[in-house]
Amino acid sequence: MSSSSSNINPDILVLISSLISVLISQNLSTDEINLLGNVLTQIGASLLTKAAQQQSLQSKEELKDKISDMEKQLENLKRQLC
Repeated sequence: MSSSSSNINPDILVLISSLISVLISQNLSTDEINLLGNVLTQIGASLLTKAAQQQSLQSKEELKDKISDMEKQLENLKRQLC
């Protein structure tokens, strides 16, 4: 998904989601609606798990980069003092 998708108005997103759910469920039985809802919930949970892991890995990588930069600065300072 493009970065512009994060600029969607939250109220519009809720309205679109609600409209889609109503349209999809119009000709489904209660059992089918329950099944579809559970499947979509599982898909959403899996996406959230993936996003959390990606964010964790990205944060660790950024922290490693900061540590590396600080170590370089420390080495430069040590050289200047000697």
